[in-house]
Amino acid sequence: MRIGILKAPYDPITRSELNAALAFQRQGSFGMVFLMTEGEGILSEPERIHLLDLALSPYRKLASGTRTTLRELLSSKNTVIAELDAAEEAEVRSGIFRKAARGTQKALIDQNAYLDAMLEARCTPHRAAHARSVAETARTIAQANHLSPELAWKAGMLHDITKKWTDAEAQKLLVVYDPEKLSYSPKVWHSWTAPIWLAQEMGLHDHAILSAIHHHTLGDGNAPMDQILFIADKIEPTRGYDSTAEMELSCRDLKAGFELVKAESLEYLKGHGTDIAS
Repeated sequence: MRIGILKAPYDPITRSELNAALAFQRQGSFGMVFLMTEGEGILSEPERIHLLDLALSPYRKLASGTRTTLRELLSSKNTVIAELDAAEEAEVRSGIFRKAARGTQKALIDQNAYLDAMLEARCTPHRAAHARSVAETARTIAQANHLSPELAWKAGMLHDITKKWTDAEAQKLLVVYDPEKLSYSPKVWHSWTAPIWLAQEMGLHDHAILSAIHHHTLGDGNAPMDQILFIADKIEPTRGYDSTAEMELSCRDLKAGFELVKAESLEYLKGHGTDIAS
């Protein structure tokens, strides 16, 4: 039986790679094609194999493998070895999970895969550091208030994911999905473009996370996660000022902490002559 082996990092496997593997199997009339992880990845090899197995489960002539498990086949004269173009994997790692292979998108979201890579790809270094700090601050506040630390952390990591967009890019999205928000300053448009982008490109549909991001600049959300992210965004340590009192109050009484931080934020905006609505 002729065997095919297709090498790639599979970090993670993409839709185009899966389609290429199916075409390779048909064109070569292979009895079996193994998709072999090759090289280092952001995800560990066992994690990449798990994603491969999810993607390949509907196909009886495709299977996953590693250099160790496929050692004998690699040296067989009946084996044809080829390498896939893995360029699209970088797009998935940057947050475009819709390009991941079918059956893997939910797993990527559930295991918080590539969030650091998303920040590196889509934010300035300063903004990425801020997002990580917001995430940790939000996690601490959530835990103290007996709410989900993971959801709060994830919202913090993703809240500024479209902050780097140009005004033109943001306007193009808002004019279709939320044109009323265009009356506000472009400085806060990312609050509304981020949830849209995350739902469309990443496939993230967790209401608590998307709502928290939607409300994180104006502080106009009433849900606990909305309040947590608003507080964390304003008081996280890289802001450079002592927010010990705000942090302690928020961990003890979320509503009181939110009201204090919101009042301080409004006072700051007034003092600097900033108006978020045009």
